[in-house]
Amino acid sequence: MNLDHTDTILTEYARLLGPTLDQFILNRVFPAVDVPSDTGDFFDVTGGFAAASPGNRTIMVDGQERPDTIPIIIDTASGWVTEMNGVGTKVTKATADKYRRKGLDARKAATEVLARYNAILRERLGAAIAFSTAVFASYTDTLSGSDQWSDDASDPVNDAKTAHRSVRRNGGSKANALIVGAEVDDHLSQHPAIVEYASRTLNSVGLLTDGQIAAAMGVADYIVGTAAANSAAPALTQVKADIWGKFALFAKLQASPSPFSPQSCLQRWRMMDSVDGAINAYMLPGDYVEQIDQLWEDQVSAPTPALGYLYAGAVA
Repeated sequence: MNLDHTDTILTEYARLLGPTLDQFILNRVFPAVDVPSDTGDFFDVTGGFAAASPGNRTIMVDGQERPDTIPIIIDTASGWVTEMNGVGTKVTKATADKYRRKGLDARKAATEVLARYNAILRERLGAAIAFSTAVFASYTDTLSGSDQWSDDASDPVNDAKTAHRSVRRNGGSKANALIVGAEVDDHLSQHPAIVEYASRTLNSVGLLTDGQIAAAMGVADYIVGTAAANSAAPALTQVKADIWGKFALFAKLQASPSPFSPQSCLQRWRMMDSVDGAINAYMLPGDYVEQIDQLWEDQVSAPTPALGYLYAGAVA
């Protein structure tokens, strides 16, 4: 990232816009881990998950100089590729003067537009990965008919147990988060099975809270993607649609202690020393038009699909 043009005031202004953009969940769903280089590979330690039967003894007997040894094969798997990404806009001196006469700041207005526009683009990218049946091809199920959570006869609590079993057995850990789209949340928040669970175990009545849904589904964090955006092509009548669809992903999410051995289903690889959403501002040749860009140097990915279990078609 070229820091020569970084506008620290506008960058801080963009950061302060965060509370107004709280419907965007990408940073919660993809925990950030700093990486030391543009590209890198993961370690793949074969045999590191489970001991072969009958296993090895761990207690050393008298006269034994060293513990039993086991073979370990360390390979590398495809890793991260961080890229510069973002969009920019132009502000002419005439536009800036026009805004100024009305008591407005064209540069701040441009920053606000860029912040929301970039948030939508990044949210779409994140949803396309987190809710991809191709990414989770070996760890997914498609619900239909009375099994869909929009049907009162369905059993999302039991489906959650299936997902947890898969993550535990295939990934060696426990899912700590459930990520759903807004339509899925609409049904879970009033589903009879979860209402009954809350009334029996939490002594709760009335509308379900996110915490009660999380408890019923066996996770610590219940994350709802509520962002919507225009899905029509430019110049056509706007068609507003939810970015996060009718999916539900159970996942282990955390900032991996090392980028070389991912321990999270989803991860955001961020170039070390880069600034998220940095605003670069600089005059173009002619000194009449100012270019304002908002940039990230990162990559969102699913490095460990086995730590997730995806339900497609969670609701009708």
